[in-house]
Amino acid sequence: MSKKHEKGHEKEEEQEHGSEREDLWAERDRTLPREGADGSAGEGEDPEEFFKVGLYLLKRNKLQEALAAFKKALYLRDKDPRYISYAGLALALNGRTKEAVLLCEKAVQKEFFRQELFLNLGRVYLISGNRRKAHLAFRKGMALDRENRPLRSELVKMGIRKPPVFRFLDRNHPINKWSGKMLHRLRLR
Repeated sequence: MSKKHEKGHEKEEEQEHGSEREDLWAERDRTLPREGADGSAGEGEDPEEFFKVGLYLLKRNKLQEALAAFKKALYLRDKDPRYISYAGLALALNGRTKEAVLLCEKAVQKEFFRQELFLNLGRVYLISGNRRKAHLAFRKGMALDRENRPLRSELVKMGIRKPPVFRFLDRNHPINKWSGKMLHRLRLR
């Protein structure tokens, strides 16, 4: 092969791969502010920037790219539970549920007071087909903040109802309905 032909071939490959990279990071450049007058992010790369790019891509259902961004954020700061949790969610959405469950459980163990980590854990459990554990994760998140809309929405989507107060009576029995409403108002249930 001649040098001229090789350079032409290299340019074609560079253009193909370059356009993929441009698509991925062009969104980052449009949506995220840059620090510094020269457009650099300061010393080194900022993991938070990659995390934000991952969230942006995840919302747009660009799962492979989101996973790559979360992995880069994790590479730069591997101890952050948010990065771990969202990397787990992206893995689950890409079909790698076993790894995803482990990552999300690890994140919840590190910071058990963050509702968004329980939300991600529950979603990963749902994707993996474990509705019972998903329900428990959502309930634990709701225990931290009863007004959390995404958690409440996931529970409503699941459609799981609490068992009747008096199990020996039918769910529709007036005593079960009335006592269930009263316990709910008193926040005992």
